[in-house]
Amino acid sequence: MGSGKSTVGRDLAIRLGRRHRDTDAAVAHRAGCSISEIFAKSGEAEFRRREREMLIRILSGPPAVVSTGGGIVVDPDNRELLAEPFVVWLDAGLDDLERRVKGGRGRPLLDGDVRANLEAKIAEREPHYREVADLRVDTSGMSRRATVEFLLSAIGEDEAG
Repeated sequence: MGSGKSTVGRDLAIRLGRRHRDTDAAVAHRAGCSISEIFAKSGEAEFRRREREMLIRILSGPPAVVSTGGGIVVDPDNRELLAEPFVVWLDAGLDDLERRVKGGRGRPLLDGDVRANLEAKIAEREPHYREVADLRVDTSGMSRRATVEFLLSAIGEDEAG
């Protein structure tokens, strides 16, 4: 959360001339309510079920730049789905993440002590990101534009074209 997945994904898709798909936005759109509302009404397990269904749907569609929710890697079935596409892990230091998400709405997993919750999520998710990521990019102190330029350079024509 707060690494720039959605904003960088959108800009990268434009630069690559591809469609951008955001799993969280797609789940919310299909449900007709926000992610926070899904969590409140149905719980995290139901959200994760919907998230997995949406990932399957998106990955079986036309090539796209896909931004996923930060917790998508916790589910082993999702990690298996992410074995095939080129996966970029946008990471950032705890201070940057906290600054970016503090006061943000729609992040039910950060309710309460934001920093402590971020630390717990990082500890839980980092091994899974390591498992699926083809490229890790530390976005600490990087602008969105600089991150996109770095990714364009790093992925080259093999993955972009």
